[in-house]
This record gives sequence, C-alpha cells and structure tokens, in this order.
Amino acid sequence: MPAARIGPIEGPTVLGTGTAFPPLELDNTEVLSRIAARQGKAMSPERLAFAAKALESEYGLSRRAWCHEVGQPLDPENELTSVDLGERAARAALSDAGIAPDQIQVLLVATSSPHRMTSTVSAAVATRLGVGALCFDVRAGCAAGLFALSTAALYVAAGSGPALVIGSETFSKVIPPDYKDSVMSMADGAGALVLGPGEGALLSAFMETDGSLGHLVNTPGPMPPVAEAIEAGGYLLAGDPTGLKAAIPGAYLAAVQGALGHANLSAEDLDAYVPHQVGRQVVEGVCNEVGIPLDKAWIAPERHANVGAAGWLVALAEARAEGFVSPGQRVALASVGGGMSWAGAVLRL
Repeated sequence: MPAARIGPIEGPTVLGTGTAFPPLELDNTEVLSRIAARQGKAMSPERLAFAAKALESEYGLSRRAWCHEVGQPLDPENELTSVDLGERAARAALSDAGIAPDQIQVLLVATSSPHRMTSTVSAAVATRLGVGALCFDVRAGCAAGLFALSTAALYVAAGSGPALVIGSETFSKVIPPDYKDSVMSMADGAGALVLGPGEGALLSAFMETDGSLGHLVNTPGPMPPVAEAIEAGGYLLAGDPTGLKAAIPGAYLAAVQGALGHANLSAEDLDAYVPHQVGRQVVEGVCNEVGIPLDKAWIAPERHANVGAAGWLVALAEARAEGFVSPGQRVALASVGGGMSWAGAVLRL
C-alpha cells in the first residue's frame, strides 16, 4: 500500500505530558471471575489465580481501568466519557508544560470511542479547558494518536504556536462481554502531550492504511443506530480476532522499519522505543526483528492494558515521567489500529 512519509521537521518539541484513568481498576482475577459468573461457570480460587498468572506471563496483562462495568447496562448520566478523560489528561499535560490553556492554538483528539455520533470530542474538551483553538478529531483506530502527532508537528513548524494532542478511549462501553480476549485486553484511559517550538524534532513519520482489512476489527452496526442492530449487539467490537492477531505483528514491523528508513536511522541510533502497549509478545517480537535491545523498549502492558489511540501517549508520558526517556534522545514510536492503519515515528525529544 502507498504510505505517507514526512520529516524531518525541526522544532516541534514535547513540552509536557499527562495521563488520566477512571477509578474502577480490575486485576486479572477480578475480571476472570466476572466472566465466569456471567457464563454461569464456577472457578476455584486456585484456578482463577492460575489463569490470571498465565495472562500476565504470556501477554503482560495484569490490570485495566474501566468507566463502565462490562456486561452491565450503560449509565450515561453517571459514567465518565472520552471527553472527561481527555480533559483530565490535557490539564495534566498543560500543567507539566507550564502552558496556559489560552496559549494552545491547535487541539487534536484521537479516539475510537467518542461521546456523541456528531460534533467532536476535541471541541468539547477545548470548551471545558477554555481553549479557543482550532479543534478536530482524528479517527484511525489505535494509530490515530500518531496521525495526530504528525499533523500537530506540521502546524507547530508552520508557526501556529503550541498544540495539544490527546488520545482518549472508553472501550469498556463497547466491549462484547462474552468475548474473553477483548474483556481482558481492552481498557479505558487518556494520554496527552503539549507540542511546541523548541529544540526537538519529528525526525520522521511513516503512516499507512489498508481499508480492505477494516473487517478485522469494527463495530458493524450502521449509523445512526437502529433498534435491530442494537438488539443484535452491532455497536460492540466485532471482527476477525484470528485475522487481526495475524496482521498486527507485520503492521508494527512495517511501521517501525518505515519510520527508521525515512529518517536514515538504524536500531542502533535509537535511545528508546516507546510503542502502543498492545501486548508484551508484540513489542518484544518487533524489537527482535528490528534489532532494538529489550532494555531500550518501554514494555508495560501490565499497567493499563490496551487503551487504543491513547496507548503510546500514555506510554510516552510515563516513560518521560520516570526518566526512561529524556530531552535530546531519539525515541521511536509505533501503533497499529483498526481500519486498518499503522504508523511509526521517530522523535528527538
């Protein structure tokens, strides 16, 4: 497929980062027990503990935060939305950057779980923050956050002033409760970064889409919603899980290799690799294929599981806060999402 390649773009610099998560946090044992209860099966404490440990060992899954208890009726009046989480992450990033909301000139939100069918999450977040900026959403599955980063870098380099990039997801509201893989791996959360002029750079970005793979993960119900599709579960995540698992590793490899190639860099030139935390096996597999030492890779899916378009934003925020990455370093990023789209980038922080 034809890919978009941009960079180097000198100047755009990560000035601040932030994260936000809902208060309901469940470990593997708690989620497995809920699945068993829903299916009318009894699991002994020993069996639950064994299954929970296996999930952590094989996939790196341990905890996840939800706005909504999967399998229960939705409660829109009392449950957090992608706007709520996005606002909280944005405030944390602005505080970290020492940037006032009225200094932001571009605000982008990457999400696959908006709070409304029309309008934008970005405009709603901007209103709450008091940001009078250009606002738009980016929809490209889990890859949307990197699409948004590349767009923001172009605006900053063109003289727009600071940009706010947010990824925010509330997947718990669309997880099919009877499909264990999704229940265990999908989660809610938000990450944000402030991008402004400075000594950093987007050294390269590689972005690609193949719409023929869109069937691998989607919500098949038509829009606007219709009663028949609601009854049939048409607005819950669906697709071809086996095909998706087969496609993801190659897409990550293409994203990372594409970004490195466009920047004329090799794995040895990187100081760190901070990808979307889709799972330990995928991250380690890419590292082994590309030649990135595992001690240079941020691998922490056990913290939050898969938070979609917020994934690499959350990972970068935590890696930055904990000193895993620092100013001046070259950091590779990557994400793959439904649609399907994949993206890689190399930042000089």
